[in-house]
Formats: sequence, C-alpha cells, structure tokens
Amino acid sequence: MFPGRYSDSLQRLALFSKNDSIRAVNYFLLSEYFSYSDTARSKWYLREGERFAKNNPYLQALNDYYTGFFLYDIDRQAAAAKFLQAEREFEKLPNRESIKFAAKSWRSYGTLLQYKDNDLGMLDALLNKALPLAQKANDTTFIGSLYHDIGMIFMNQKMYKKAEEFYARAMERLELKQDNLEVLIYALDNRGLNYCYMDSLNKASLIVKRVESILKNYARSEYNLDFLFTKGVYLRSAGRYRESIQALQHGINLADSLHTIPQKFNLLMELQNTYMAIKDYQASLQILQNAVKTDQYHYLDDRVELAKKMMETYEQLHNIPNAYKWMKTYVKLQDSVHARDLKNSMFSLETRFRVSEKEKQIALLQAANKETALKAKNSRLSNIVLMILCMVILLIFMFFIITYRTGRKLALQKEMNFQQQLKEMEQRQQIVVTEALLEGEERERRRIARDLHDGLGGMLAGIKIKLSSYSRQRVAATPKEQTELEHITGQLDNSVTELRRIARNMMPESLIRFGLQTALKELCESMLSRDIGINFIALDINDQMDLSKQVVIYRIIQEALANAIRHSKARHIMVQCSQNNDRFYITIEDDGVGFDKTTLPGKGNGLTNIENRVKYLNGTMDVISGPNEGTTINMELNVAA
Repeated sequence: MFPGRYSDSLQRLALFSKNDSIRAVNYFLLSEYFSYSDTARSKWYLREGERFAKNNPYLQALNDYYTGFFLYDIDRQAAAAKFLQAEREFEKLPNRESIKFAAKSWRSYGTLLQYKDNDLGMLDALLNKALPLAQKANDTTFIGSLYHDIGMIFMNQKMYKKAEEFYARAMERLELKQDNLEVLIYALDNRGLNYCYMDSLNKASLIVKRVESILKNYARSEYNLDFLFTKGVYLRSAGRYRESIQALQHGINLADSLHTIPQKFNLLMELQNTYMAIKDYQASLQILQNAVKTDQYHYLDDRVELAKKMMETYEQLHNIPNAYKWMKTYVKLQDSVHARDLKNSMFSLETRFRVSEKEKQIALLQAANKETALKAKNSRLSNIVLMILCMVILLIFMFFIITYRTGRKLALQKEMNFQQQLKEMEQRQQIVVTEALLEGEERERRRIARDLHDGLGGMLAGIKIKLSSYSRQRVAATPKEQTELEHITGQLDNSVTELRRIARNMMPESLIRFGLQTALKELCESMLSRDIGINFIALDINDQMDLSKQVVIYRIIQEALANAIRHSKARHIMVQCSQNNDRFYITIEDDGVGFDKTTLPGKGNGLTNIENRVKYLNGTMDVISGPNEGTTINMELNVAA
C-alpha cells in the first residue's frame, strides 16, 4: 500500500545490517520490487544479493527464484527454467520457509504458463504442485492466496459456481488472520466480480462497500484499479450505467498515471460493455480501437474477446463489411472444441485434487489407527512388565520389613506418609482455591466491564449528546460560554473513551473474537507511549487452545507489562511468546532500573498475582534482575487440554 516506504525500509536493512544473510534477502526483495519498473536497478540489487549469498544453499535457491522475477518480462523461457531450478533446490531443504518458497516457485511458473494461454498448465501447477507444498508449510494466508488464484482460473473460463467454491475457501483462510491486506483486497475484488457474473448483486454490493471503505485513504494505490473494475461491473449489472462509466473512466485515468497496461485494458473492455448496454455504439467502437493498440491485445483470450466485440459493434452500426471481417477473425481464433476440452480437463484436475485430499485423509486415519494399536500393545507389555517388577519389589520389601521392622521405623514411616498426604491435600486445596479465585475474578471483570460499557458508558454518552444539543440551541451564548461548553463536551468524550478502554482491558473483545496472538498484540500497542516502546514477538501460537488458559496467559502478560511500566522506568520493553505443543513460553524483558532480589523486602501484589496464575497453569517462573541492569522474566506454562 506504501511502496515508497517499503523500498526505503528494505534499503536501510540491506545497507546497515551486520548479518550477510539478512543483507542478501533484502537485496533480493529490492530486486523483485524494481523488476516491474527499473530493470537496471533490479539487476544491480540481484547481483548484490548473489554476492552476499555466498555458499548458503537456501540463499542460492533464493537467488534462482528472484532471478526468475528479473527475467519475467525479459526472457520468459529462461524465467520458467529459473523457477523450476529454484523449486528443486528448495525441495532439498527441510525447513518450513524453503517449502513455502518451493510452492511460490510453482505458482510463478504457473503464471508464465498462463502467459502462453496455457490455463490448464497453470491450474495443474497450482492444484497439484503449489497447494500441497503450501499445506505442508502450514501457511494459512498463502494457502488462501492459492485458492484465490485457482478460483480466478475457473472464473476466467466462466465456471462461476466452481470459482465461488475456491473463493469461499480462500476467504475462509484470508479472513482468519488478515495479516496481508493487499491479498485480502484482491481476493475481495475478484469474489465480488464473480458474484456479479452469477447475478448475486446483493452479495456483490456488500463486497464493493467493504473494499471502498478500506481503500478510501489510498486514492493513488494501484489496488483501486481492480476495485474500480469490479465496481464498474456491479454498477452496470445493477443498471446504474452513468455511475459505471464514471467509475471506469476514473480507473482508466489512474491506470494511465500508474502505467499499468493490463488493468487499463480490462477497464476499457468493461467501459465498452457499458456503452453497448446504453446503445452508444460509436463510443463503444472508439474504445475498442484504442484497446487494439495496447500491448495486452497480443494475448489469445483478449484477441478473441476483442474480435467478438468488434463484430457485434460494427453489426450494430450497420457496417456490414467490417462486421464480416471481424466475424472471420473471431471464427478463426475461437476454438469451441478446445474450450470444451479445457473445461473438462479443468474439472478432471479439480476432481483429482479432491480425490488426493480424501486419500490423504484416509492415510492419516490409517496411520492414526496403527499408532493407536501400537500404543495399546506397548501399554499391555508395559503393564505386564510393571506388574512383574512390582511383585518383585513387593517381595523384597516384605522380606525387608519382616526382617528389620521395628516399632520406631513403622511409626516414622506412618508419620512421613501422613505428612506427604497432608502436603498433597494442601496443594490440591490451594489449586482449587486459586482456580475459584481466578474464575471469580474473571467473572467479576466481565460483569464490571459490561456494567461500565453498557451502564455508565451509555449514561456518559447520553449526557454528551444532550450537552451538545444544548450547546447548539444556545444561540445567544457568549464565545466564552460556547468555548467552555465545548471544553466540557471534549472532557466527556475523553471520559467515555477512557471508560471504554478500561472496560476493554478488563475483558478484551479481541481475545474472544480473534484469539490470543491478536489480543496480545493489541495489548502491547495500547500500552505504547512516547516514553516507552513495546516490541511484541509471537512464534507458532495456537489460537485453538482452551479460552480459559488464553485468558490466564493474557492476564499474566497484562500484569507483567503494568509492573514494568509502573516501576522499571524502562525505555524499551520486549514481550516474546512462543508455543511448542503443550508448552507455552513467555519472556518479558526491559532496560529499566532493575532491582536487587536479595535486598527486596517482599513481593508486591503484581508479582504475587503473576506467580499465582503461573502456578495455576502448573508452570515455572524465573526472574533475573540487578540494579541498573533491567529485568527479565522467563515463564514456562502447561497449556495441555
């Protein structure tokens, strides 16, 4: 959305990083960025990236991948070879990022096939090559992006219901994280377009309004081109022709200023459709004549569409010679048998994909059954061995007791057993009490948050509205009085905002709606200030864990941040969360004044609350601090279901 800032950021990282691998990656990204606009700079950045890649297999594979991007519009055959070479190199590396780039290599190779009018080849590359690798890498957003690309192929072949199936899968994954706004906007545009082709205008209208609200602050963004095309189709389909013409003409002007030929061609074609709908055939002909002059006219699908539109337009203008000329061109280009075979082949590929998915599920179930049977067998063997071992130990113990037992030892054993049982009972009771206290505290937080938001918040909002109304009715009020009223209204507004912030902190809405990672990110952002910077890092957090455990983790970090802000006088705070199966790790580090644990008179309420919640999750906590050395808190929690 902000290309200038993006390239500046990459250049800073490439120039000032002390790590050669980081420099190489950023030079490669710069090469890709400039490959669309400045091939000389793109080539220079590519060579710099290659220089820093050295003998690193992963970086050398990246070099092949980004070389493919550099050659994309220069030598597409060489670019295709580079993408395939990169894919082979990435496949040799077992890490998740390499698997993801192998999938990206297949997708880029597929787009080159589409440039050769080989939609079937692209569909095969996406369905049977890229998608399985993306699923293996478990990248939700990238999987959604691939489903969107597959949906576009079906939509281009006018298989709209099948396209909607894949668009629905794409949106299900892209809406899950919403960590890539550009991909989400593009997917929304094309799904809205597909709804128009399916005559589902109510659904299309909702998408148009949503994308329009997202892009309202990005008037010069290239993402407006696809949106204005979709909007133009929707308005034409709804019979709002003049509005459609305005939207499409605005898109054409923007495409000219951004020098984007494919989008301009699409906008011209849709503008011609609108002029045909209002029977302005002369304007339609002028647009088609302009479209023939664009570079986009060289693609087979576009030539077929243009020939058909030329034939229809000349026919409406009663220019029979030219209509006949373009009809012959259209017949020559159009191969209905090929089109039918292509659709059948696409259905076949999609069916093979579904069968492959089912076979994977069956294989997983069979593996799970085998694992269960093996566990049961091992469990039986373990029980037999354990029983034999217990019997042997029991016999030895009985012999020992019979031989050496005395009243003193028996009494001591009973006392030890009693103390152990008492300790276990105390621990169980403490866990029960802690659980009850935490649950009661959360219920009370929810109740207070609800009362503050719905009760006091509503009352303050009502007072503000009445005061604003009273201020408008006070025509004769002096400027001082009017200023005072506006000041009071502003204070009320700030009070309502602060009240809602408190209510949100007591029971954050985002934790329930979007999960732990998003809620923690918003928590850190809400505590940012000009004096304190907070850096939040999340690694492999599973948002599907039990909600009660997510709430406890959220409270632990909330309390720790509050303590750091209140007492540490820190300038920077780092919060890192990661998860490995049933273990959840938290590290909170600040560069504040620290403290001497040996001279600390006692623990405050904040640290005690944190310890109680850590114990509730059967976890451990380690506090590392010293005077003027900052403070680091490491926690390990058990989040097993």
